[in-house]
Amino acid sequence: MDARTFGEIDAGDLHPYRELIASGLTGVMPAHVLYPEVDERPAGYSRVWLQNILRGRLGFEGMIFSDDLSMEGARVAGGPAERALAAIDAGCDMVLLCNAPGEVPGVLEALKDRPPEPRRVALMRGRGPGRPDARYAQAVGAVREATA
Repeated sequence: MDARTFGEIDAGDLHPYRELIASGLTGVMPAHVLYPEVDERPAGYSRVWLQNILRGRLGFEGMIFSDDLSMEGARVAGGPAERALAAIDAGCDMVLLCNAPGEVPGVLEALKDRPPEPRRVALMRGRGPGRPDARYAQAVGAVREATA
């Protein structure tokens, strides 16, 4: 929990976001932190944070990824499917469920009619001349090797 007022947060913590958004930031992940002076819901489930502040006040147009919905801090919204719907309803475009693989089918079923906005998905595609950079190619190779 962070008991600061919005004015206090705005005066310091939001400055890097303003600069990064102005520079073309394409993705962001809110934490499961509660800011009771701003909203009664944790940031990742908060329309105030995601819609009013991040998208409205700061002008962020990119993809919002939920924090891991299998974390203890995410449980305030119910079971995994309810957490996913709460995150999407608040303004997340994509949800992450990292440590509960058995819950994935239920989450996918709950979200089957809630696809992300294509314009935001397009922002997440690689930049530049159409070739992935060397680090990306190396990571893809390592994953392929590990799963072969």
